[in-house]
Amino acid sequence: MKMFDLSISSIILRFYLMMGLVIIGVLLKLWVLVLLALPIFLSIMMGVSLRKKQLH
Repeated sequence: MKMFDLSISSIILRFYLMMGLVIIGVLLKLWVLVLLALPIFLSIMMGVSLRKKQLH
């Protein structure tokens, strides 16, 4: 896991995933889904990349 190493396409995909969870959670009144959007939001803000480190 590496901080501040996230591509624009990953940011956009995570944003849509986060917004989908929030919208579905609010419409269905499943607040657990809304709370699950928080770690996704934090991973976007910190730019966390989940790729394994490459050995040189």
